[in-house]
Amino acid sequence: MLLKEFPDINWLKNAITDNFAEKRSWDNKPLPNTGWPTAILNVKTHHVERQDIKGPFSLFLNKSGSSEITCDKKTVSIHNDTYVVSNNGQHYDLLINNKCSTETFNIHFGEKVFRDTVHSLSKNDEVLLTDIKSSSVDFNLAIKSNFRTAMFNALVQKAEFSYGNEEKENSLYELLNYLLITGNKHLTQITNILNLKSSTKEELVRRIYLAVDFIHAHFTEPITLDQMAEVAMLSKFHFLRVFKSVFGLSPHQYIKHVRLQKATELIKQNKLPLYLIAQLVGIENGSSLSRMVYQLTGQRPSTIANS
Repeated sequence: MLLKEFPDINWLKNAITDNFAEKRSWDNKPLPNTGWPTAILNVKTHHVERQDIKGPFSLFLNKSGSSEITCDKKTVSIHNDTYVVSNNGQHYDLLINNKCSTETFNIHFGEKVFRDTVHSLSKNDEVLLTDIKSSSVDFNLAIKSNFRTAMFNALVQKAEFSYGNEEKENSLYELLNYLLITGNKHLTQITNILNLKSSTKEELVRRIYLAVDFIHAHFTEPITLDQMAEVAMLSKFHFLRVFKSVFGLSPHQYIKHVRLQKATELIKQNKLPLYLIAQLVGIENGSSLSRMVYQLTGQRPSTIANS
């Protein structure tokens, strides 16, 4: 279901409370099941404020402009190169308040799609042969800013432009599969690395993700270790040690990775000169960018632009 406007907030909250028992969408089209349906909200707006919505597993991103999502009292800014996911059954607030229009591409994954995907991920092949029903296993991912990779963008584009119910469903399954595996892989990595009691680990991860959100919002600007440590509310050396344990990179290596990833995407578009791309992603000059891209990819920017 593709919507070009946000559903009336009162109608939506009533439908959620009733578990969509009437099997009708906001535009009065029939729904195949009760429970949250899969919905893509591709909306252009300058201002919207939607508070305390109990959503399904959801993906929030923008084609242009910016927005803010708040879950569990944590607010994360979303720009056109980042995304945020919220968990199944989690309450969220969405805020857009910009002079320029923001175009959203938020995907609420229907409960059946989510259950089926989680079931396929949580069971091995032998079990799936005999147990085809959806399980109650759930994923609980961190509320944080995520940088949009080339793989992520390709999956979103596939979901947007697929035709027919079966093709659309398959593309959404692939995207959801990617989000769950990527998010859970990171959580597992953290669990294995940080040998601490659960409450301490959760608090450390929460603070590290505050710094990651800060990096994603400000990677075009100079960022110091002191700034990141202050955002994470940790001493400089404690922050440095924990960050490297979680990501396998130092904070400055992570920033470099984010900048190069964004620069490579812009180079592929072949629309801007190299010196301007360098300025846009926070790299000193075109020569430095060219050298860094070659070290990362083994290719010159001109080769990437013409490929």
